[in-house]
Amino acid sequence: MGVSFFWLSLRIPPELTTRVATRFAEAVAASPVSPTAQRVLERWRESPDSLIPEFVPDPARPGALTHAEGTVDFEELFRPEALSGFGREFFLRGVAPEEWGIELDWERASIIITDRIPAAAALYFGLGAERVARLPGHFGALFVAPSDVGQVLPLVDSVIETPSPEMLTRARRWLDRGNNEFTQPEGLFAFIPRALRTAHARHEGLLLLTARG
Repeated sequence: MGVSFFWLSLRIPPELTTRVATRFAEAVAASPVSPTAQRVLERWRESPDSLIPEFVPDPARPGALTHAEGTVDFEELFRPEALSGFGREFFLRGVAPEEWGIELDWERASIIITDRIPAAAALYFGLGAERVARLPGHFGALFVAPSDVGQVLPLVDSVIETPSPEMLTRARRWLDRGNNEFTQPEGLFAFIPRALRTAHARHEGLLLLTARG
């Protein structure tokens, strides 16, 4: 196993909406898309085959493999330090009740753990550039207030709900960059809609974050 990444969904009670929204907005503002990554995204939209997860021969080292062009920049979009730091508060230490007033337990949270690659990167690659342009949030990070969950859910469903076999295959390709044979692409596509439905049913908000282990 290499470095692990954790993708967390956490339901947020209404009384913490303003505080979490402010913290999330600050982390997003501190996580701009770099010019290099922006070029990778633009090229991917224009030519879907320009971004590939498989390793390629390294011209500088005969017999060795290296990342394909744009792959590292693409993955960095899903693990900016500000948002990852916010996520680590939950993943590595748990949420201190005296700080947030939330007990982190499996009734309130769900998690996907992946090896070497952020799970959201595999989902986005599976969806393709046209669909991810319609997906809310910031590259797998998302905060939705309780009052907005009902409006966001149909939008997310329209983008994610019924992945085609081709989408599942693309997501599998990105998962295969790490030791993720037990992580099913179907689970990636179901992760956000399922979390939103649970939050909607319980009249709570939703926070999605990625952190690096």
